[in-house]
Amino acid sequence: MSQQTTIPAPGFADATRDAQLVFRAILDALSQPARTFDLVSAPEAPAPLGPALGAVALTLLDDDCTVWLDPELANAPAVTSWLAFHTGARTTDDPAAATFLFAVDVRALPSLATLAQGTDVAPHLSATVVLGVDPSTPMHTNVGRGPGIESTAFIAVPDTWPDFDAQWQANTESFPRGVDVVLVTGSYVTAIPRTTRLEREDI
Repeated sequence: MSQQTTIPAPGFADATRDAQLVFRAILDALSQPARTFDLVSAPEAPAPLGPALGAVALTLLDDDCTVWLDPELANAPAVTSWLAFHTGARTTDDPAAATFLFAVDVRALPSLATLAQGTDVAPHLSATVVLGVDPSTPMHTNVGRGPGIESTAFIAVPDTWPDFDAQWQANTESFPRGVDVVLVTGSYVTAIPRTTRLEREDI
């Protein structure tokens, strides 16, 4: 948002086409864990949200959604006003009440077990975590197994995600309930759906 106006920066160049392309990339990532897919960006999405994470937000959020933002995003007025203007999504300070959680600092994420889990009858009512990962972030490798993976696949997770291994094991054990995770790195998206079982690869 410029100093001369209170109108937030533009979103997608072609809102319908670009949102469809991003949505397809996210669906492909969730159905094919460990694979990465190109994202159409929202070039003027404000920092620290950034173009790629901003594109995911424009695609997933609408006025029926409740979104939790980590402190770095929530404390950036340009981000909150841009999201409100383009998506109409309601923000919440309570992670357990959020449909989507957006973060750029993995250490700020609440425990997955405290988020909306859905129910056995309505598992789609669970939360989705969308995490922006800086390409320079140290990662550790996990071996993934499950639907969408032919045998095994290597899946990288930020080293700084507190107690991730134990959290994810509990998350998969609660299937069909549980949380899905979408990772946005650079201009790419990958995902770890709740159906994916992970074991740390020590190499």
